[in-house]
Parts: sequence; C-alpha cells; structure tokens
Amino acid sequence: MISFWKHVIQRMILVLSAWLLITMLAACGGSGGTAAHHPTSASALQMYTGTSFSMSYPAGWHKNASGDQVTFADPIGRNVMAVFADPDLMGAQSASAVADQAMSRFEGTLLANAQAVTVPPTYAIASVTWIQRSATGILAITDPGVQGNFFLLVVNYPANAKNATMYEIEYYGPAATFSQANVNFMTMLRSFSFKS
Repeated sequence: MISFWKHVIQRMILVLSAWLLITMLAACGGSGGTAAHHPTSASALQMYTGTSFSMSYPAGWHKNASGDQVTFADPIGRNVMAVFADPDLMGAQSASAVADQAMSRFEGTLLANAQAVTVPPTYAIASVTWIQRSATGILAITDPGVQGNFFLLVVNYPANAKNATMYEIEYYGPAATFSQANVNFMTMLRSFSFKS
C-alpha cells in the first residue's frame, strides 16, 4: 500500500511539473497578444514512442516525457492528456479498483467540487479493453476556477500476466471547449498501441 501511494505522489509531481513547464512554454511562445485556441488538424500529427507503447499527438502540442510517463498539452496548456505506466503494481490490483482510487485522488487535486459523470464502464482501444471513469468539476491546476471535464482510462497489460503493468490515461480540459479538444483526444486514443 505504501508503494501505491508513493507512485501516486510521483505521478502528481510529474503532472504538476509538466503543467508548469507547458504553461511556461506557452507564455514564452507568444508575441505578447492573447493566444487563441484552435484545434489541431488530425492530419498534423507527431509520433511518440515510449518503452512499451506508441501514440500520435497533434504537432502543435507540448510534450513532456520520460519513458512510459508522458504528458501532452495543447499550445496554451488548458487541455491535457497524460499516460502513466506503473510496473510495480504488476497486476496486484484490478484495473477497476485502481480507477476508483485514482478518481478519489483526482477529486481532491485536479478537480474541486467533482461530480461523477455516467459513462460506459469500459472503453476499447484497438483490441484492448480499458476501465473508464469520468467526472466534472472545477479545474484546480490547469485552469483554476473554470468548470472542466475529466476522463480516466485504466488497464493491466498484458491481461492476466504475472508481469502486467498498470497503465493510466488521463485527459481533461475546460468544459466550454472540451468538445473541440476531444477531437484531438480521440485521435490520440485511436493511435495508442502497445508494442508487441
């Protein structure tokens, strides 16, 4: 249990560090004017290859990565997707239990006044079925005080293997622009692939 919370804290530090870096890059990249957010065309993608997976992301988005821990954010840092791999859990807990624990954790850190959103309990990416959770609430980090949407996907992969790794994909952003950002999020998810 101590190992689990150690990894929770490490993930939160990674997300906060990535968000700070992305915010600083976005602030430095402008000409002093107000940045407008325009969804990136699905045809303008770059490939990220981690240790055990790969996925495409919009060319204009910022990336902060280390192996199988990666965070992507739109040019102004408001819409974020993060992927985490935790080999130390090695299938010790069910993906459903990890998803429930993670949602409880996020309801006090990434989202204030969080309320669960009913979504299908699973989500398929290629031939892999992930546990899915969602919530809405006030964004506490990326856009403080703004109503936002949050989605979480969790899977033990390879399934039923003693050496399974727990993977989490989190994606979130302001509710007002989430449908636009979700076009990019869905493109990214469809491109996600585990290495053989």
